Parts: sequence; C-alpha cells; structure tokens
Amino acid sequence: MKMNVFLRKFLLYVPVKMVPAVSGIFLIFYLYRLFPEGQYVSYSVSLFCSLITAQLCAGWVGNSFIYYYSGLEDKRLFVSNCISVVFLIAPVSSVLAAVASVYFSSAAYVFISVWLLCFGQILFFFLSSACQAGFFVKQQLVAVVLQAVTQIALIVVFFKFFEVDFRFALLSLAIGYFVAAFYLLYTVLKIFGVSNPFSNVGLFKDNLKLIFQYGAALSPWILGMLVMVGADRFAIGYYNVESGDAYLSLKDLFVGAAGLLSMPLLMMVHPFVIKRFREGVFAINVIESSSGFLIVAFSLLWGALHFVGFGFFEIITGKTIGVSKLAILFAFIGVFLNSASVYFQKRLEVHRKMKLLAYLSVVSSLISVFFAWVGARYWGVIGASLGVLLAQMLYFCLVTASLFKRLDFYRSFGAPAVVSLLALLAGYALSVGLDAVASAMIEWKRSIFWLAGFTAISLFSLWKGVKWSEFMKASV
Repeated sequence: MKMNVFLRKFLLYVPVKMVPAVSGIFLIFYLYRLFPEGQYVSYSVSLFCSLITAQLCAGWVGNSFIYYYSGLEDKRLFVSNCISVVFLIAPVSSVLAAVASVYFSSAAYVFISVWLLCFGQILFFFLSSACQAGFFVKQQLVAVVLQAVTQIALIVVFFKFFEVDFRFALLSLAIGYFVAAFYLLYTVLKIFGVSNPFSNVGLFKDNLKLIFQYGAALSPWILGMLVMVGADRFAIGYYNVESGDAYLSLKDLFVGAAGLLSMPLLMMVHPFVIKRFREGVFAINVIESSSGFLIVAFSLLWGALHFVGFGFFEIITGKTIGVSKLAILFAFIGVFLNSASVYFQKRLEVHRKMKLLAYLSVVSSLISVFFAWVGARYWGVIGASLGVLLAQMLYFCLVTASLFKRLDFYRSFGAPAVVSLLALLAGYALSVGLDAVASAMIEWKRSIFWLAGFTAISLFSLWKGVKWSEFMKASV
C-alpha cells in the first residue's frame, strides 16, 4: 500500500483532534499564568469532576450508538431516541459532578458552573460520537473550531472586564460546549431528519434496552480508567498540596500532547484491528508498531521538554515551576502508559472481555486512589504522582499480559527503546556542543538551534524506530 494512502487517512483525523488540543494547551499556559495561587488546582479538579461524570453517565450512549449505527435500517428514529435519552440524562447527571466539585471547593457559584459545564459536555460528547459514526469529519471540525473560539474569547472577556477567577473559566468552557453541541445537533437532525422519539413507546424502550446492554458494560471501565489517572488531582485538591498548580498544569500539558501524538493513530488502527479480527486474525503486528511509535514519540517529546520545554514554560507563564523533576517525570510516564494501554488492551476489546477490563480498571483505580491519597498526605506532589504511576503500571502490565504469548517484546519495546536512547544521547550531545561553541549566545537563540538539530534527529529516529510498513497494511 502506498505511503500517501496511509498519510491521507492518518492526517484526516488530525484537525479534529488538533484544534481542541491546541486551544487546550493555550488555555493551560494562559490560565496558569493569570490564576492566583491555588486556583489552577480548583479549576483542574472541577473540570475533571465534570469530565468523569459526563463520560460515565452518557459515554455509554455514544459508544452504543457507534456500535449499532452501521447495522441500522431506521437511523432517523434511533438517532432521535438516543438524543432524547441524552437530554433526559444530562441535567440529572450534571448534579453529581456539581456536588463532587463543591466537596473540593467551597467557592460560591462553583455548583452552577460545573453543572452547566457537565451538561454541555454530555451533549457535545454524544453528538460528536454520532458524527464520528457517520464519518461527518467536516461538521466535527466546524464544531471544535466554534468551541475553541467561543471558550477562549469568553475567558479573555470575562478576565478583562470582570475578574480573573476559575469560575469564569468554567462558565466559558460550558458556553463553548453548548455552542458546539447545538451546531452538531442542528447538523445531525438536518442529515437524519426529525422524528418524535415517543411516537412508538415500545420501540423507544427496545432501543433504550439495546444501547444500555452494550454501553452499560463500558461504564465501570470508563470510571476506573478516569479515576485511575485522576486520583492525584483529587488528592492534591483535598490536601491543598504545595506546588499543586504547577504540577497539574504540566500534567494537563502532557495529556494534551499525548492526545495529539496517539489519538489520530488510534482512530485509524482501531477499525483495522476489528476488521482483521472479524476475518479471523488478530493484527498483533499493528499493535507492536503502535507501541514502537509511542515509545519513540514520547521519548522525543520528553527530550524536547527536558532540554528546552520547561524553560520555555517558565518564560511564557512568568512563574518558576518549583516542582521536583522526578514528580514531573512520574506524571509523564503515567500519561505514556495510559496512552499505550489503549493499544495493548485491544485483544481483550475485540474478544468483548469488557467485564474483565472493567475489573482491571476498577481495581487499579482503587489502588491509585489509596496510594495517591497516602502519598499526597505524607510526601506531597511526588507522593501523589508516584501513587498514580504505580496503579497505571499495574494496569498496563495486566492488559499487556493478554498478549504475552503473541507479542514480540524486542519489536514492541526493545528496538524502539534503543532508538529512543540514542536520540536522547544525541540531543544531550547537541546541547553540550552548543554550550561549548555558543556560550555567549542568548538562551532563546541557542534553544532554537537545539530544536532545529533535534528535529532532524527526531525525524530520523521516527523513520528508523517505527515499523511503518504495518501501518501501510492498515490503510487498505
């Protein structure tokens, strides 16, 4: 298969993920720079409460919609039924997020801000799933652009004319989600048509039972995964841990960067793995190549962060990081393991071992909460980050064990790790060389020269360290 076919399919998914990721990264810098001490923690915890609730209470509807969409004859009525279910769930579910956020922040109006945010996220997430099922990429792109522009513009206006406060940021995010959701709602109804969901109560009940039977099994897994990766946020917010603002802002940056690196590839790999499984073959080579890509890409990202990125972060925000590099490394490795686990659990997914996945994620989340809470209380940020990392390592090892007999560990881990190590050593040598020959040069100019050289090293490493031929087959 020609390389341009793979690139065309791979890049098709990039804009839809890039716009919210870039706007999210911008907001992390912007908000961390302006928020008073402690407010970024309140903002991050409130946002995560909303996200967990939105995914838990309505994510199963979107996943079920994608699963059943292609086999439906009467798509119009099914779409109307699912939309009505989401509108019934959203206001009640949002109360859970609002109550949870109030537990971590006693500031006035937090309840209503988080309630609106969760409501908007639930609508947006489901309607995005509906567009994804129908492959309406242009409509999704317009929606995320509307979302990003609205959110950023409102935050700037609120902060300029009212007050720099995390509640205004939450309200701005909520309005952005509502604007994008109503655009997608208009698009979906225009494409599928409008139908009274209660015209046939019996069919409505059948459709509700259908989506619940498939989606309900996903809810414990989704909850476990989200709690596992976010336990440090809650622990830091509960104990008001020192340097929590800097730690959570950097972790949010890592999550955004991970989405840019892994999600476009995952959206291409996932349907191919399912297709091959239905043909009687599990595409283990694609999983191995995906692992190689993630190891090399995340290693290169850490190199860029270590040598120039953290300094750039301090210049942009005007604040020193003030967090142990070890804690930051723990958070980074945890984000990598979370991204990689999504690929290595594919064998359990295609065999529909969702109960096992749910059990593994829930057990890992409980371990994460326990160690993060204990770690934050006695060792601060570094204890919280280590607690979450230990749980993520456990989950990664457990899901990877399902591929133990099939996996080529050298191709999956060994070769990419060697390439990554050589690339990091080359980056270190480049840094030492620039310090020696250009010590009088301004720091930012040296950083630009280093980035230029490391970019060339990175491209070569990705070319040699990843089995791209397997992705070509996936583009068939």
